[in-house]
Amino acid sequence: MIVAREKRKNNIAEYIIYMWQVEDLIRALKFDTDAIDKSLVAQYQVDDATRAEVSSWYANLVLMMEKEQKQNGGHVQFLVNLVNDLNRFHLALLTTNTDEQYSRLFNEIKPDLELVKQKSGIVHNDIETALNTLYLLIMLKMKEKNVSEGTQQAVWKFGNFLGYLSKLYKMWEAGDLELEY
Repeated sequence: MIVAREKRKNNIAEYIIYMWQVEDLIRALKFDTDAIDKSLVAQYQVDDATRAEVSSWYANLVLMMEKEQKQNGGHVQFLVNLVNDLNRFHLALLTTNTDEQYSRLFNEIKPDLELVKQKSGIVHNDIETALNTLYLLIMLKMKEKNVSEGTQQAVWKFGNFLGYLSKLYKMWEAGDLELEY
């Protein structure tokens, strides 16, 4: 909750990826709130009231995932909605040509995005594809799997692009960027 709150405030892409990781951790702990408290909540060096708040946050995510039947995979609806909203924002940036650097960064990764879509056989929007690719690389690195230099470079460009998108999204949410979509 503490990390999620900070990421949500500062970098929407990092927040989404973090929340996907939390979903996977909850699945790995078999939706057991006691195990979640022992494994995840206990890591926080906070006062008892904050620890209870963090525990409640995880318990609410467990309930949400169970209610939405996300025990075996997928993402809770508020994250799906957030990814879709971020993609609509992305499309608005492109169609209005609001930021030339953003358009340039997107055009640099577009061939790699199309390649990922083609290889995966799964049709996702551009933003979900970029986020999924970054998340997959994180998971591979956590499992100490080898990733080719070319793949790492392409994914680095995805991260750079999503970081810039997150910066613009934060500006838009703060009212510092005007964009109609």
